[in-house]
Amino acid sequence: MTKRVFPKPGRPKSEEKRAAIQQAASELFLTGGLKGTSMDAVAERAGVSKQTVYSHFDSKEALFRACIKSKVASYGFAESPPPEGAELAPALYHIGHRFLNLLFDEEVVAIYRIVIGESLSYQKIAALFYDTGPSATIDAVGRFMAAQMEQGRLRKDDPRYAAVLFLNMVRGQYHMMLLMNLQPDLTGDRLEAHVEKVVKQFLVLYGP
Repeated sequence: MTKRVFPKPGRPKSEEKRAAIQQAASELFLTGGLKGTSMDAVAERAGVSKQTVYSHFDSKEALFRACIKSKVASYGFAESPPPEGAELAPALYHIGHRFLNLLFDEEVVAIYRIVIGESLSYQKIAALFYDTGPSATIDAVGRFMAAQMEQGRLRKDDPRYAAVLFLNMVRGQYHMMLLMNLQPDLTGDRLEAHVEKVVKQFLVLYGP
């Protein structure tokens, strides 16, 4: 009797190709920007046909959005708000810490610089980046703020505005320094102390 060989379980080929396309595009966007990256170059870097690229992403803009969305999600900013019983201050600290890690990510710093550089001649990149990256992050934190306000743990206000205020307090001067190639001394205990201070100040402003 002929022995049957079953394929090993794993990621479907279509998912593997999609991941390869997205990885290739991320690398190219970081060197050539959106305007300077072609779908042909993405296909070549990913080792697939151009038709395969378009079967997963119908445009270069859609591919750019997917890359930004994936980076934001990798730091937890696509998740639902913490459960009702979660402690407020530790949850805020966790959000602030993740947000700083996102801002300090070398790829994130690089794409910020590229977007700023290209925005004058190719304004579309700024809108795509802002909507999929910073604005989506604000929305995620805004959902958390809204849930806390509904539970009476934060003073009721515009939750998105509260999210913007909190994230800007966390951002401080450090993100601007990174964009200008100035490395802020914000690691270890200094980072933790900064986020803890921001959380305390925010709760003074928004405590019920």
